Amino acid sequence: MNEFDIVVIGAGPGGSIAAKVAADNGYSTCFIEKEKLDNGGRYKACGGAMAWELIEEIDYPEDKIGRVIESLELHHVDGEDFSKKGKGAVVWRDIFDKFLTDLATESGAILKDDEQMMNIKKVKAGYQISTRKDEYKAKYIIAADGVSSPTLKLLDWPFFKSQDVILTITKEMNTSKSYIDKILGSDTVHLFFGIKDLIPVGYAWLFPKTDKITVGWGNQIDLVKNSRKEFEKFWMLPFVKEALKNSTLEIFKPHLIPVGVRPKLYEENVFAVGDSGGMVDPISGKGIPYAMMSGQIAIETIKSCEKKDRLDKLGTTYEKSLDRRFLNILKAKRIARDKIFKDDESLKKFLRLWEKHRASEIVMKKLLD
Repeated sequence: MNEFDIVVIGAGPGGSIAAKVAADNGYSTCFIEKEKLDNGGRYKACGGAMAWELIEEIDYPEDKIGRVIESLELHHVDGEDFSKKGKGAVVWRDIFDKFLTDLATESGAILKDDEQMMNIKKVKAGYQISTRKDEYKAKYIIAADGVSSPTLKLLDWPFFKSQDVILTITKEMNTSKSYIDKILGSDTVHLFFGIKDLIPVGYAWLFPKTDKITVGWGNQIDLVKNSRKEFEKFWMLPFVKEALKNSTLEIFKPHLIPVGVRPKLYEENVFAVGDSGGMVDPISGKGIPYAMMSGQIAIETIKSCEKKDRLDKLGTTYEKSLDRRFLNILKAKRIARDKIFKDDESLKKFLRLWEKHRASEIVMKKLLD
């Protein structure tokens, strides 16, 4: 039996940061990933856009960036456009996630990749985890295995409400850098909105990388009637057709994204982080920085409560720390999302404000009222 202080399930951004912080703090740590992680990592259906502040914070190498971005173009299908300036980056998630995984292993965390978790059960000293290859025991579990989290499902945790889950479709399209620069711009990403004529609650996107375009579409899952036909409406927009002319399909993948907090975030030494806990911006769909912060906060919570000999406070300490750092804002955004997507006029009012303000500022200062 491989015994550890902490076992992390999932090697995405939340899991890798949790494993790194745990190892940095002297905990024996193992993180288990179902996919095989070779030098290129594993593909993740995600646009991969992130703020430049995060790139600088983790010292992410510029040669690993798919494209540096200076503006976000917001298109409503009725023809009205909005533009939001700000520096960012578009990354390939396999390369980005592998970078974080390597940081964790360099800190001393043991990575077990190509090992699908098959079972987890409570035992006297903590938890026993069974994979296709081995068995592990740990006092603490970090569930960082996505919105559908097999870990939390096996532990009988409640799932998200249907209105708090978005179905996305992602296509990776091969084209040329020169054509992207000509049609989409050399430093621009594009979002597409329209409640009545495109997507009731969500948006679609074109995120250019070096010589590929990530094409995405996302709608609240309980409102999806025929995803293929609904995605086709986006695909047939004149601007989109022009951008994708002569491109070829490399990858097609559906994916689920949470846009509301899971009803439970902690129980009996098990912490939900990242998408497993629903720590995603309900308006923009941004989740990477919140996954990373929640992974760090989970380990800081363990360390703090152990030091104070207050293990009975693990859950309340974790949730209070999350609320203080970012979760209260995400909860407020979830409430505001219903107001934003009430009708197209409300949506366009938000887009006009978003041109000059951060979404969190719009919500917290009640600029929509």
